[in-house]
Amino acid sequence: MQEPMPDTLTHAGLGTLAAAVRRRLKHVVATRLTPYDLTLQQFWVILVLLEKGPTSLHPLAQLVWMDDPTASRVVKAMVARGLLQTQADPKHGRRILISLQPSTRPLAEELQDLAQAIREGLVAGLDPVQQDLMRQGLSRVILNLDSMLIDSPDAADSTPEAIAL
Repeated sequence: MQEPMPDTLTHAGLGTLAAAVRRRLKHVVATRLTPYDLTLQQFWVILVLLEKGPTSLHPLAQLVWMDDPTASRVVKAMVARGLLQTQADPKHGRRILISLQPSTRPLAEELQDLAQAIREGLVAGLDPVQQDLMRQGLSRVILNLDSMLIDSPDAADSTPEAIAL
């Protein structure tokens, strides 16, 4: 049986609720990934490469909300594990394309099903109108926060973590 929401969240501000959603979502996804021996970042990389196909590092990093150095370390570890492969981009002499190893495709498809189940569980009990209103509200909050970063001297150093499903 699910525990009721603590009173501290019942009347919490939007920032507190957003943080609680983020923590719980990360916990749910990480728990579901335990049998696969994957990190959250590796999960996102696999899902993006399954959906988008081979891509170079910078666009991949943007799609999984990582900075380039972090994405590079994640990709390097996944190549070493045999999950990903890299090859020269035939259209660009200096660019490297990152893709799933053919043997990783069944795992990627299983993870795609897992992601879909998590997405469905995330919105259970919300009708399409409620989902759309939440999407609009959260998008506005993100835009507001992004505009607050524009004037921040440290804005160039910050990249949000991926938690979107």
